[in-house]
Amino acid sequence: MNSLFKEFSSITAQQWKDQLVKDLKGTDFDQLKFKTHNGFTIHPFYTSEDLTEKKQPVFTEKDWDICEQITVTDEKKANARALSALNGGASGLSFYIHKKIDTKALLKNISLENIYTQFFISNDALQVLHDLKEQYGKKNEFDGKLKCFVNIDPLCLFAFYGEWHEDENKDLAIIEQLVHIPVNVSLYQEAGANTVNELAAGLAHLNEYLNYLNSKKLLNNKTLHFTFSVNGNFFNEIAKLRAFRKVVRLLQEQYEVNFPLHLHVQTAQINKSCLDAYTNMLRTTTEAMSAIVGGCDSLCVLPFNEGFEEVTEFSARISRNQQHILKDESYLNKVADISAGSYYIETLTDQLAEKAWEQFKLLESKGGFITCIKNNFIQDLIAKDAEILLSDVESGKMILVGVNKFQNPKEKTPQKLFSVKSKEDGRSPFKRIKPIRLAFSIEEEKMKVKS
Repeated sequence: MNSLFKEFSSITAQQWKDQLVKDLKGTDFDQLKFKTHNGFTIHPFYTSEDLTEKKQPVFTEKDWDICEQITVTDEKKANARALSALNGGASGLSFYIHKKIDTKALLKNISLENIYTQFFISNDALQVLHDLKEQYGKKNEFDGKLKCFVNIDPLCLFAFYGEWHEDENKDLAIIEQLVHIPVNVSLYQEAGANTVNELAAGLAHLNEYLNYLNSKKLLNNKTLHFTFSVNGNFFNEIAKLRAFRKVVRLLQEQYEVNFPLHLHVQTAQINKSCLDAYTNMLRTTTEAMSAIVGGCDSLCVLPFNEGFEEVTEFSARISRNQQHILKDESYLNKVADISAGSYYIETLTDQLAEKAWEQFKLLESKGGFITCIKNNFIQDLIAKDAEILLSDVESGKMILVGVNKFQNPKEKTPQKLFSVKSKEDGRSPFKRIKPIRLAFSIEEEKMKVKS
């Protein structure tokens, strides 16, 4: 085999460029480059010459938990859906709870010690933390990891609502009750942030908690739990998750800690539409692949009709089976960090990590996460990014199949729109970071035309 390879001479990047220009009949190489929303120039190809050092895998875990996301409005219905999900092959559950509930009824016949669970709660559902005191904080008996997370994230709620629930000190004090540190990075992408600003805001968000706990001398034996959304920018989203692991590692070094990290990922809602809705299945499939290749520890593929119709048994089953196919038929759980060594992804990972770290330092120089929310600095950064995305969709520069290109002329008028970009109500002390949807104005226009 070695002698076979010796028969081929090595080729430099310049030789590839020269051949490319020749084959394209004189097209200049720079004409093939393009710029991303993150400000990076993407080349048509990458070689080993683009890497400055030998790369090592960023993570070593090769499997992930298949999750189902359930918003709890009725405990019995939520329990029935959870049991159906587990019987259908899910190994994790992600509950969203925004009111006081009967926790026992919600978890009837569910063994938390055997699965991954995330309880994403707001202040009105704090009793869940007390109800789960026997299970929360215990490590999973199969892999020895913390797998039950009660995620009350005061900074996420502060950024989303534009105000504290009670006051800064009382809200942050909730973190002292947790054995892990929850950071919902998903909020920033769903609001339209580019990847650099998304990662920088997530890092500043985490640093605020680390600094707070360190000041209380409570920074010990913590697990870090991050929630991310992934969109359809396939390679970028792989690199994003890998880059975040790198900058989190760098931040932990500053505090001289090395906490385990759990990445929970869900498919994004920002790019979904009720127009040609089955197309959402195709979007979530590539997004799921990005999440897996990027190193998620748990993954929730949202049903194609999430948000604008009631989730059906069919749509929930399809979203689970998308992951089963990627795991059991595509074998993506057999190798850890599949993209390690890819010249393009490694280069993009390093670029994102470097730019995100620089942007994080800028946020810290302006006082850190809380201060940057109070003076609307982070909100204005994200709003500017969102404006670009919305403009690109409206102009057709960014394509949403079935929405602004290749529309279905026979499609019925949508009955309901979802995740509307809300206007400020004027009551919040600061601007709110709220999710948007890129297709909303087009859907709205279609409803007006048909009515």
